[in-house]
Amino acid sequence: MLTRFHLSKALTLLLVLAGMLMTAASAFSGDPVKAKEHFNSAINLAGEKKDSLAIEEYKSAIKEDPQYTDAYINLGSLYFKSEKFNDALTNFKKATEIDPKNADAWANLGRTYFKLDKNTEADNAYKTTLSIKSDYYDIYKDIGLLYYAQSNWSGLVDNMKIYTEKVPTDQMGFYLLGKGYQSLKKYPEAIAAFNKSIELNKDNFFAYSALGKIYQAQENYGEAVKMFEQATRVKPDNYLATRDLAISFEQINQDKTDQVIAYWNKFIKSAKNNPRAKNLVQEAEAHIKDLEAAKGAN
Repeated sequence: MLTRFHLSKALTLLLVLAGMLMTAASAFSGDPVKAKEHFNSAINLAGEKKDSLAIEEYKSAIKEDPQYTDAYINLGSLYFKSEKFNDALTNFKKATEIDPKNADAWANLGRTYFKLDKNTEADNAYKTTLSIKSDYYDIYKDIGLLYYAQSNWSGLVDNMKIYTEKVPTDQMGFYLLGKGYQSLKKYPEAIAAFNKSIELNKDNFFAYSALGKIYQAQENYGEAVKMFEQATRVKPDNYLATRDLAISFEQINQDKTDQVIAYWNKFIKSAKNNPRAKNLVQEAEAHIKDLEAAKGAN
């Protein structure tokens, strides 16, 4: 039986605990309805390209509802867009902690790790995404980009084969598939992939250039010329493509000195103001002098 003294102490303890609970309750003044209002406002602002205002609205949504997963994801996406990758990482990680089964949160986390050159973490995040949502096919492209950066050509091919099968309208997917095959020296497969990429995008400079390189490696200079001509049509000032065009043209037109020189002059024109091409320009100028001297000797 409690004495009056002990009863008083017990009541005091209960009152203290009650006070703590009330304090804790009052510390969180969140309102899910207001959170949703801020969230919707942020979406509208982002749609109007008012990203800084949208960021503040997403923060307000999170303040009202600290468990608002979509707000963290959208806020992280705006930070990612503005290349504030550490801020993006913080928000995407928080989203995965709140909702570990949210595939979008893991996918964006992986993309952010990739931008921060944390490739192991990116790979793990991508694979977690697929473990949650096996038909999240865009992730195969993300893994492909990761493996491309790591020169993991077999891994690149494996993932891009899946991606291009499921998303056959993405020219970049076929280009990446082609790069994997090209690096593995599987040239027929690479050519087919690059041609498919060009079929989807007639101005695919990189695919034309890659095909030109393959034909050069095969000493098929006639086809190489065709590809580099297309590449320079898309990007007339790309000095590497104009140089490859001159090299390939000369291989099959050594009796047409004036035309060969004209191609080399096109290269010099495209490269002369680029500091990185200084040595190549000097080599081309010396080569033109040799061609002119040989022509004069004949």
